[in-house]
Amino acid sequence: MDVFISYEHQSKSVADNICAVLESKGVRCWYAPRDVYGDYATSIVDAIEACKVFILILNENASNSPHVLNEVEMAYKRIMEGEITIVPFKLDEGMLSKAMEYYVKRLHWIDAVSEPLEQSINKLYDQLVPILGLKEETPETKEKTPETNLQRKNVQYYSPEDFVEIKRLRMEDELLYDYELPFYDKLLFGKTGLAALDFDSLNPRGSLRRLNRPEIAKRVCFCYNEDMVREGNDLCAEDPDTRFFHLDNRSDDIEDKIECAMKEMGIEGFDFLNLTMAIMDLENPFKTLKKLKSFLNPGAVAYVRDVDDGVVFAYPDENNLFGQFKEFYKLDLLSGSRHSARQVFNLMRKLGARDIRLERCGLSTASMDFNKRRLLFDCWFGFIPNDFRRMLAENPSDEVAKDVLKWIGEYYDDLEEKFFDDNFLFHSGYFMYTVRF
Repeated sequence: MDVFISYEHQSKSVADNICAVLESKGVRCWYAPRDVYGDYATSIVDAIEACKVFILILNENASNSPHVLNEVEMAYKRIMEGEITIVPFKLDEGMLSKAMEYYVKRLHWIDAVSEPLEQSINKLYDQLVPILGLKEETPETKEKTPETNLQRKNVQYYSPEDFVEIKRLRMEDELLYDYELPFYDKLLFGKTGLAALDFDSLNPRGSLRRLNRPEIAKRVCFCYNEDMVREGNDLCAEDPDTRFFHLDNRSDDIEDKIECAMKEMGIEGFDFLNLTMAIMDLENPFKTLKKLKSFLNPGAVAYVRDVDDGVVFAYPDENNLFGQFKEFYKLDLLSGSRHSARQVFNLMRKLGARDIRLERCGLSTASMDFNKRRLLFDCWFGFIPNDFRRMLAENPSDEVAKDVLKWIGEYYDDLEEKFFDDNFLFHSGYFMYTVRF
């Protein structure tokens, strides 16, 4: 383990970002509660004793936090022995407590007060390079945007042999259909003869259920999985106005593929764009969406559903089971970007949308009956065990996957039982937008 990240709870989003960027560059990080297994205090002590660099996310709150001060004190004993390096990452201009000043006053700080967070994190990485013996980045290989700093990448998590995921996707569409239907009604009210474009469809039945409407005359659905393309075309074999086409979301010929599909279907432009869980799988969402936008007619509308773990919470969570499970999303190499939904407004504004509405920010169990709650649990939690089994099958030496699956074997049933308590509230990260261009 290379780095221990110390922070107080209000700075967790900063710790998340630092960890995401450093791990994307090959730095092995430890921070709570993600990496806590067994006794909390013992895990902290063991991690500090094992790390090479102690990163202190420093602000006025952290300066006065007994827990952070305890961690700094333990690290300071090792720095006096020349065993580790402490790197403060300063977030504000607040006064330091006398105790904190004693430990860090003479250390070299990373100034995250006057510079953008992404730039400060890159400076932090540069400082770690000689300490950890990392390979220095060249200007050509350094990340150039905040999105690539967070290592977005095109994800094609779907496997045709993965029947668990096939079932989960269908359950997800079933769960969300009733919530989404009013937004489709609102966008399409009073319209006729529309051409619809569904991008990155992975559940043909769900796509057809949403788009087989009287307002829509022609439907073009793109999917990167050829088996799903065949399934979709089998389902609509008697409908000449609906076709599924294969389109790799990583390819550079998206425009050519769309133009060919439009020519085949006799479509000059699209009036409705459907993006359900598509943006999270894209390495450069703006670049891809700009290409899609070029095929939209004036006055086109769009429906967007995506996810953001930033609004996810569980209460009560006395044993931090849900808190620990949430950390596994960040380690899942197959689940795409888990904070895409918050970017939708900005992306659509850049594309010239005139009206962007966040119709729903998350979906909670507060008003759900048992059947809906059952679907939500299986959809929101079920992919993690499945993904990590796939990751371990592809890489049998994956220690992270082994640790996650060990935790799941011990605690998943307890997590599920807690989810169905009468007094338990869970808020998931499904975001739903309507957009008018």
